[in-house]
Amino acid sequence: MILTILIATHFFADFTLQSNSCAQKKTKLFRYLLLHSLIYGITMILSLFLFISPQNCIWPSAIIVISHFILDYVRIRADKAFKKPLFHLLSFVFDQLMHIGVICILVYTMALELHQSAFLRLLTSRFTISTCETCSRYVMLFIILFEPASVFVRKLSQYVSNVPNSEELPVEMPAGRIIGKLERVVIAILVLCNQIGAIGFVLTAKSIARYRQLEDQAFAEKYLIGTLSSTAIALSLALLLQ
Repeated sequence: MILTILIATHFFADFTLQSNSCAQKKTKLFRYLLLHSLIYGITMILSLFLFISPQNCIWPSAIIVISHFILDYVRIRADKAFKKPLFHLLSFVFDQLMHIGVICILVYTMALELHQSAFLRLLTSRFTISTCETCSRYVMLFIILFEPASVFVRKLSQYVSNVPNSEELPVEMPAGRIIGKLERVVIAILVLCNQIGAIGFVLTAKSIARYRQLEDQAFAEKYLIGTLSSTAIALSLALLLQ
């Protein structure tokens, strides 16, 4: 359960608490990278001290925060050196795998699951361990389905459009972002309720709203890629965490 909580905290701090403006500015201005790292560090440290005993939090906190800053810095430098959209997509995926890998290694090598805080022990005694584990998995699922999944789909769109930077893409309307997030959430809920057949209605409703735009082949291809990738993320995560 500690691993699930820390991964959920990572995605929350790295995406939900990072605005699109900060994400773009940190690639150009070092102070925004420091700002993001500070926000990430505070959030992760609070989570560690809330769910893990204080005497076992110092080294994991330091390693996670410092490694996050280093990995982000290296990725920014690499993205500046290599302008290919495919490289930017792969660097994004590799960067997230490395962040999660650091957390996983720390949890297992330092046996953090065995050093639960008094608060977490109280929580598990009130609601049972299985209930708390299920809730933590669902929280992680829906955190990922919001901003992290949106960023991945956007990176994939950049690759399909063959543009290296998000500012070169047409600005996505807020309604489009909200529709994508709601689409993934509804699909995940349907999977968790064993109503997979109803997913077709969700995709049909979305396609009806874009019916006239689908006559443009370029738009239709990007729309199909975005919809299928978004659906695949929601389906796979919901099935894995079910």
